[in-house]
Amino acid sequence: MKKILVTGGNGLLGSKLLTAGSNTYSLVSMDIQDASLFQGGPLEYVRGDITDREKIIKQVVRIRPDGVIHAASFTDVDGCEKQKDRAWAVNVCGAENVAMACRDLKIKMIHLSSDYVFDGKNGPYSEGDAPNPLSFYGKTKLESEKRIGEILEDFVIARTMVLYGYSPGVRDNFVTWLIAKLRNHEKVNVVADQYGTPTLADDLARALFVLFEKDGRGVYNAAGSELINRYDFALRVAEIFDLECSLIVKATSQYLDQPAPRPLQSGLRVDKIYREMGVTFSSVREGLFVMKNQMAGRVSQYKWKENSK
Repeated sequence: MKKILVTGGNGLLGSKLLTAGSNTYSLVSMDIQDASLFQGGPLEYVRGDITDREKIIKQVVRIRPDGVIHAASFTDVDGCEKQKDRAWAVNVCGAENVAMACRDLKIKMIHLSSDYVFDGKNGPYSEGDAPNPLSFYGKTKLESEKRIGEILEDFVIARTMVLYGYSPGVRDNFVTWLIAKLRNHEKVNVVADQYGTPTLADDLARALFVLFEKDGRGVYNAAGSELINRYDFALRVAEIFDLECSLIVKATSQYLDQPAPRPLQSGLRVDKIYREMGVTFSSVREGLFVMKNQMAGRVSQYKWKENSK
């Protein structure tokens, strides 16, 4: 059984990776917290700080995985704008440190990146489109891509966006935040001028394992199948979770005046990962129903199906 190290194992994607791969791989979860948040069964957990190069290399050498899925990141976009040193240390230097450990052991690294490497003027984007990040977060993700490409030959850059899903104990994502607000009968402002392709975390987790299994190389978009703006996405959430749509107030990005600029016309095209790997992604409606069933306890794990090629 092959061993996979998952960094950021206490996050939403990390928890989905641990769930999706538990019957196929020997998994090791790494995060900055003292203990694992994963509730799916026995697991080797390692407390690790990816910004400490010497320690992280020693830990990876001790673990000796067959591959690393690097999901650890500082993803608070506005936080990155305010804490640039921390953002650079985690997103750039941390990724570089993990890549150096993978190079020393000659193992595959799958690194998570973002649509924020683009400026959002001409989306949805394909893998070959020229990056032009607007925010500091986007700049750190683009720089991490460059450094990994310089260090490694066997790597995957998986770009995703608007990740959502349900996993107990993890930090809120847009959908869980919105559900909590609406259940508490609070009004929320949601922008109608930011377009993207929201991604069910369960889909992304399975896609990453397929990229490992089928020896993917280079850059792949790995995101939802449907282009939608945030406001309409929020209305879908309210509809499917039987919540009050009138509490969702249409707004613009200019009105919210967020510290970090957002790519407005974004989205990621997933033709390449379907063509080469047979991977498909859920529509917004399909993904939200999966999440609703998980939250209601009707299913413990989304059964993702790979298309035959």
